[in-house]
Amino acid sequence: MSLFERLATTDEQIGNLLYGDAPVRRSIPRRRKRGFTLIELLVVIAIISVLVSLLLPAVQQAREAARRAQCKNNLKQIGLALQNYESAYGLFPPACIINPYLSGSSDGISYPDNQMVCPTGFGWGAMLLPQLDQMPLHAQFNFSAPCWAIENKTPAATPVPVFLCPSASGGGSGYIVQHPVPGPSISGAGKTGTDMTRSDGSPIFFAHSHYVTNAGVNQPWGRSPAYCFNFDVPEPVSGAPDAVINGPFYPNSHTRISDVRDGTSNTVFIGERSSFLSNNTWVGVVPGGGTIPRMDMRNWPSENNAATNMLSSHSGPDTHDHPQVIIHAPNNPFGHTDEMWGEHGPGCNVLFGDGSVRFYTAFTDAYVWVALCTRNGGESNHGE
Repeated sequence: MSLFERLATTDEQIGNLLYGDAPVRRSIPRRRKRGFTLIELLVVIAIISVLVSLLLPAVQQAREAARRAQCKNNLKQIGLALQNYESAYGLFPPACIINPYLSGSSDGISYPDNQMVCPTGFGWGAMLLPQLDQMPLHAQFNFSAPCWAIENKTPAATPVPVFLCPSASGGGSGYIVQHPVPGPSISGAGKTGTDMTRSDGSPIFFAHSHYVTNAGVNQPWGRSPAYCFNFDVPEPVSGAPDAVINGPFYPNSHTRISDVRDGTSNTVFIGERSSFLSNNTWVGVVPGGGTIPRMDMRNWPSENNAATNMLSSHSGPDTHDHPQVIIHAPNNPFGHTDEMWGEHGPGCNVLFGDGSVRFYTAFTDAYVWVALCTRNGGESNHGE
């Protein structure tokens, strides 16, 4: 048969060939779709987990670097505000304003307390508000009334971003001021407190500050009442040197640049104290209030402190602790409410009197830190 005849095979013949009585059927194999096996999937997940674990610390470090930079910027703004305040009034603001010769009660709070805390009690931060572009908030306060007064309730609870460190993990939305149990004095105080309320039953709620002032070597809130009328008068301490308040900030302080004889570049003015350690404020101080420890690392020395500690820190060694030597360098593992404490790794940012901000850690030489905290200690070459 010719080629042409083969090509001319009819459809019927083709049909017979395909569908005849005895057709020859061939099974056409299907191509199977290929996917991941369980082992392959587990290997991929393991690889991704390793890559994420390597990347996550770098991301966290970058975020913390940004938070630390923001904290540093906050302190620089506060430093500039302090300089503007000093230029306007001829002195730096005190840690707080009190009149220890008053006695009585206001809005449910009796005064004086054991440290002679009295109205008006307004703190350093409230006085700095105009220099921090917070004039509208400043205008809401009645500075003739106590800082805890009912009429000051709204502005006293208003958060101010420049006073808040973004790394502080203990909160920044404000807190209820507490009265230490069993009393406002340091001796015998426990580690608990009761909420302080006004005469109308409303709690005394203050905005947070993650920054506190520097009172120097000795703690103003540790004095006996007789020497809380005038903190510029040394307190005689038996068997130890007289307790002198030699930092730039304390109740009713009136520090001028000329009083910082160690030099503003060598004197600590303000530093961090995270709300993770204790609640602190810029608003002011309430008679009978206290600083309750929130990070109870050990039974001692993390104890309640008196009211003005909410605004200040001190370096130690306090002469009342004689002959012991207790120095609170930044982030000291004691976790005492007297010290400065940041959450930037092992240390915190610290503002000096010249407006510079430096970073100090728990590894700072203790006596160097003491020298940096005095305004007129006569130290030179602090050994940084």
